[in-house]
Amino acid sequence: MGKLQELPVCSIFTTGRTGSDLLQSLLDSHPEVLNFNGHLMFQSFWRNSVCVGAGSYAPRDLIHEFIGKNIELLRSRYDLLERKHQLGESGDQSLDIDLERFTDDAVQLLETTTPSAKNTLRAIYGAYGMALGQDLGQKRVILHHPHDWSELPATLADFPDSKVICMTRDPRANFVSGIEHHRKSNTWVDTDNGGHLFFYINRILRDARPLEAYGNDYKVIRIEDLGNQDVLSSLCRWLDISYDECLTRSTWGGLSWKGDQLSRVNREPGFSSEMLKNDWQSRLGSIDKFVLNYIMGPRLKYYRYGGSRSGVFGLLLAPFLILLPLKYERRFWSPGYILGRLRKGQAKIVGTNGLNYLRRVRAFLKFYAETVSGKKFTQPLLVAEPSSEDVGERSAWVASGTST
Repeated sequence: MGKLQELPVCSIFTTGRTGSDLLQSLLDSHPEVLNFNGHLMFQSFWRNSVCVGAGSYAPRDLIHEFIGKNIELLRSRYDLLERKHQLGESGDQSLDIDLERFTDDAVQLLETTTPSAKNTLRAIYGAYGMALGQDLGQKRVILHHPHDWSELPATLADFPDSKVICMTRDPRANFVSGIEHHRKSNTWVDTDNGGHLFFYINRILRDARPLEAYGNDYKVIRIEDLGNQDVLSSLCRWLDISYDECLTRSTWGGLSWKGDQLSRVNREPGFSSEMLKNDWQSRLGSIDKFVLNYIMGPRLKYYRYGGSRSGVFGLLLAPFLILLPLKYERRFWSPGYILGRLRKGQAKIVGTNGLNYLRRVRAFLKFYAETVSGKKFTQPLLVAEPSSEDVGERSAWVASGTST
């Protein structure tokens, strides 16, 4: 437990369909990274825990409660959404943690320290690593993936020195992916409504901004760069770990992973540019693209995504075009959609769709105003940087007179 308490923590957050799970899976088999099987909203578990809420609990009861609420993370044959029931090269394996050993190890770790959320999280990660037969003595960082921004305040309260990774993506492709993939494949929650659309586009607009309120060391990583070895090498230096060839392959618990149910199945486990193709150029309306290109112009340029702010033309037209429903919003105003909802007794959803349209318009106008004011967009984007060894070799090469 002393070793676990010494390890620094790095937390990963997403801004939509931006590859946070992919990044975590690339680091899954790294010998110096203490990982877990996918994202874990631990702070939500802690807040809602029956054992914790009772005020006094036995460590074994708490771990049993954790297992019961997160069984798919320990027995991945139950994790159909993330397609972790089809791990391995042939897609016929799943992660199967020895629950008795996991419980015993976590309890023994907890019994040596003061009960708290942060100590429980460290014990869970330690027990998970030991169940996989990993050498905790080699670990240099705990990679925690809370995923959702609602977890950020409590996570940083427990781990105030945590480094933070914010995953990002071309916002136009991100928007199309988030709306269409969830609408087609999301069977556990209703996403075909204005509430989901506003939540998703607002999260895209905010990007890494929530982190500006904290003093933590953080990096923004583009999903498009996860196949760039130089960028991954920069990430390793930032995390103070060595570069490892495992970063070219996606695994969970050491078993190959070829993507979740919302993604295209990769031929090989790991990054593939094919996974990013969703034809957003044709799926978004021309007015949508004009507006998004303008209000996010500085960001598109900063992140190297291309797109024009349209100059004076955009300045004059954008505020009026913002008032028009987006292509995906027009669906919620169609007679077929409205009648279908009313037949199901979902008049409330029809009403809130209008309210969420107004919220979307207000958010767009806010970003329009920032663009017009000339406010610069800047975030600590992780880029390929030469290592100190590379710099030394280059300096010696230039000093020798070999180069002009």
